[in-house]
Amino acid sequence: FRSRLADIELVPIVETLQLLKITDEEYFSSKYKNYISNSRLRLLNPQQDGSPDKFFTGFVDNGYVSCFELGSAVHELYLQPEYFELAPDLSRPSAKLGAVADYLYPIWLDKGKITKAEILKASDDINYYKGKITNDIIKKVFSSCLPYWKNRKEYKESGLTTIYLDPKTRDIVSNCVLALQKNKQISNLINPDTFGFEPISENEWAILLDIKAKCPNGKEFILHLKSKLDNFTIENDIITVNDVKTIGKILSECDNNITKFHYNREIAMYAYLLKLYVKNKQDIINPKIKGNFLWVSTIPNYYTKVTSLSDKDLKEGFHEFKTLLKYAAYLIGYEGYDFK
Repeated sequence: FRSRLADIELVPIVETLQLLKITDEEYFSSKYKNYISNSRLRLLNPQQDGSPDKFFTGFVDNGYVSCFELGSAVHELYLQPEYFELAPDLSRPSAKLGAVADYLYPIWLDKGKITKAEILKASDDINYYKGKITNDIIKKVFSSCLPYWKNRKEYKESGLTTIYLDPKTRDIVSNCVLALQKNKQISNLINPDTFGFEPISENEWAILLDIKAKCPNGKEFILHLKSKLDNFTIENDIITVNDVKTIGKILSECDNNITKFHYNREIAMYAYLLKLYVKNKQDIINPKIKGNFLWVSTIPNYYTKVTSLSDKDLKEGFHEFKTLLKYAAYLIGYEGYDFK
């Protein structure tokens, strides 16, 4: 197994390199279902409870996840204020009930009422008391959601994509964004303050790349890669990848999260794709790579900090990234696995 893995060759097809400005909705859509992201590599990594079956099946939609909603809102409002705005407090219910309220809002707005069947459908899709809905819960859904629906109907959107949150989450998100904006070190990493030239600084761009896998048994096939970068900057020949991280703990736990979630691999994958892009598309022959995690704690006092990666961190992250890609290729080339 080890010798076969070592002998698998991965050849990037540079003609397929694309740097794209696409929405999260498109990025996570069926269009890119069988693309390999850093998150999907987690499903393969045995150190992260991954397995071949999990990896080739892909992510299973388990409904609403509150931490994803909070983290996404912070990213959108901090990195893309030109596209997103935060609605005022409109009495949106919290947690999964808030997701149910958003799910049902267009139906209520269109018809002026909600049926039991529509609430049951929302329950299944959001995983809110799925299979356990009672008449009392149905009454609770309607009574809790109606004030929010009425307030949202009266609210005038500006034309930006509006983020609707419950009062508590809205307060946390607002404080996190403000804390990130106040941190001068973070601001200077996102938008470098330089003299004499204008560096490139971009937020929320996707990179796509096809890689040809060549197995010693003669089998060849294409692996599709995708990544969505929070922020990257290019100053002369220096590429810096910055990744915003929310953490629901004190900041002393950041290093533990880096280890637990294999974040070095994430930055290394981003850096590899970006380095390949600038070498082939912008003629920067030997760019230097830097990587930073930009942390904000979601608990008061919403402290922030920067964790910079060493060359050793990036090297180890890239080794893990390449090893997992070769493992995926091995499973296709020798074990008959394929994406479902």
